[in-house]
Amino acid sequence: MATDATTPSPSPEPSLREARPCCSEKTMAYLIMRVLLGLMLLIAGMEKFKSSDSPYFYSFKNWHDDVDTKSGEVIKAGRWLTVAKPIFEFGGLNNPEVFQFGTFLDTKTKDGNVMKGGERISNLVTWTFYYYAQYLPYLMLLAGAMILFGFLNRIGLFLGGGLWMSLASGQMLLPDNPTVFMLSQYTLMVAFALSLVKYNRFAITRF
Repeated sequence: MATDATTPSPSPEPSLREARPCCSEKTMAYLIMRVLLGLMLLIAGMEKFKSSDSPYFYSFKNWHDDVDTKSGEVIKAGRWLTVAKPIFEFGGLNNPEVFQFGTFLDTKTKDGNVMKGGERISNLVTWTFYYYAQYLPYLMLLAGAMILFGFLNRIGLFLGGGLWMSLASGQMLLPDNPTVFMLSQYTLMVAFALSLVKYNRFAITRF
């Protein structure tokens, strides 16, 4: 005697499943964190362009060097130097002896002299550090705007977290433990926001 075979009912189509509420607790939590993190980066980036003396004003020139257009000499150093110089010098990044890994990195110059490998690496680190300091506030403004307005959320959060982590790494060379702890907290906040990004509802893009 044949028995009727029971087959499991098919699962509903993804489009027919119940959608997540737009105002759930996790959605609102991510929105609050996104606004906070975006404002933090935007204000931190804007602060880099503030004058160091009263009366305070904001200008791109405050961060960069004032250079004579004819001679190319620096008339007045920008704020970037006071921020970057302590980390660069105290961390030993301007010392070629720190980067000595043997003679295999040595090379001959055009005039026949030998350039030590440590000096070559030190020069590379110097230029890398210089350009990082020059473009740091612009990257902070970019990441802050992306996070605040919800444009390419994952990329903006990843960029913002990388900036906070890089700043924390610089403070580790001093070492300035209270500042390192504060910047590490900012980095962890971004990491936590990334774990909630799937609950993003109020943004320009969902990614």
